[in-house]
Formats: sequence, structure tokens, C-alpha cells
Amino acid sequence: SSGINAEYGGDNPIAGASRAIKTLQAHKKQVIFVSNNCGKTIDQIQYKFQTLLDIENVPSRNIITSAVSSAIYLKNKMNIATEKVYLIAQNSFQQSLAEFGIQSVGLGPVKPKDLSSWAVEEIDESIKYVVVSYDPYFNHTKLTQAYLYISENNAEFISPDTDNFFSVSPTRKIPGSLSVQAGLTAVLGKKPTIMGKPDPFLFELIQKEHGKIDVSKTIMIGDNYSTDMAFGFNCGMSTGLVLTGNTKSEDVLKFERQPDFVLEGLGNLAEKE
Repeated sequence: SSGINAEYGGDNPIAGASRAIKTLQAHKKQVIFVSNNCGKTIDQIQYKFQTLLDIENVPSRNIITSAVSSAIYLKNKMNIATEKVYLIAQNSFQQSLAEFGIQSVGLGPVKPKDLSSWAVEEIDESIKYVVVSYDPYFNHTKLTQAYLYISENNAEFISPDTDNFFSVSPTRKIPGSLSVQAGLTAVLGKKPTIMGKPDPFLFELIQKEHGKIDVSKTIMIGDNYSTDMAFGFNCGMSTGLVLTGNTKSEDVLKFERQPDFVLEGLGNLAEKE
């Protein structure tokens, strides 16, 4: 059977994560790591597995991020020789796109512009896609630039995820990618095409890489109800909610649909073998 797991926990390893993953591997389970985190490349994630979790044998094909799914989607649609992407994101996202031969612009800080400058702003006609994720440099200039590409170039509006919060410590969370998308969604009157969890498109990509997955023998494990559990529901998998992230125990009973399993931590997964 297969396991799809969404836990590798930033720079602070989640308690029990290493033991849980090693237990699954010891039982010959296929473990696929699915993440909406666009702030890390596959190589960087593999390095974290090695240094933080002492796990050496995670092949790149078993790690899929929403940046990679975005790149695959774009490569299959765009003319990479003549078209470019306007990217509101972190540097690693641009690296993921570049690995697929996709040119992108827009990274880094930009200065504010006054209203009169927008009246004469030239629009790059090669920009046919606008990808919006978490960007620490996001401001009104980037919002307006993205809006003009979509409204005047008819560029496609894409986002790798709909994460409303990022956990930055066990007791603190900050606004995530959804907060950056919200301005564009409001002025455009439409939502982006989503490349990550909970959209089933991501599961389709996984199956193209790994072959048909028997969802009756697959469990989606994660700590975010709105993305991880919704991804499991949307794709017909069993679900296991881990209470180490945005979703807390007091929230669980409020949900219209309950996950199949609720675990205090990933260490409990090894105990349920």
C-alpha cells in the first residue's frame, strides 16, 4: 500500500517524524511527500531529510511540491521559447521553474510607483502567465503589475496553493499565500487556478509519476485540515490529521467532515503500525 505524507516541518523537526517515516519504510510502504511549501527546492528538502531527520533514502520522485506541479503545468501549456511568467514568490520558486526551462520575472523588492507612472507603463507582451505565492516583498506595485498582465495581456492567473497561514513556531502563525492572492482575486473578480493541495491536479501528477495508486490503501497524513485533509477527501484517500500545525484538537469537532484518524503527533503513527 502507499502512504502520502505532508510532514517535514521547516527547520525544526516535528517530534516523531523520523521514527514514523522509518517505520513506514521498514514495512515497505511507499511514502510520498507532498508539500505546498514553495520556499524550498527538491534538493533543499532532501538535505533537510538527511540533516534533520537522519533519512537518506528519499528519492526526488517521491517529493512533490506545488512549485514543481506549477512548473509541470506551465511547461505543458506555454511556449517556453517566447513566453514568460510574472512571478510573485520566493527565489526557490524561480529555481524550480528554471529547472523546466521556464523564464520568469518579478522576484525581489520593487519600489512603489506613483499613479501617473502607471498611465504610461509599458506592458511586456511576452508575459502570458501570472503565478502568485507567498512573497515577503509583496506590495501595491507588484499587485498592480500582476493585474495589468492579467487584464491587458489576458495572462492566466495561477497559484501554487491556498494556504491561509504558515506556522513559524509552535505558538505563532502568520498570513500565507492566500493573503497575497486575495488582492488580485478581489480586483479581478475571479480565483486563480490552483496547483497544490487540495486540488486533485496534484494527485494526477503523482499518479503519472508512480502509476495508478490504489486510494483504498492510501492515507493522506498532514497537519492542516483545509489543505491536507481536503486533499485526501478530494482524492478519495483515507485521512490522518496530526495536531502539530494550524489545526488544533478543539477545532476538530467543528468540521463538517471528520478525518479518519486524529493523531497528537507523528510518533503516534508508528504506534499504530
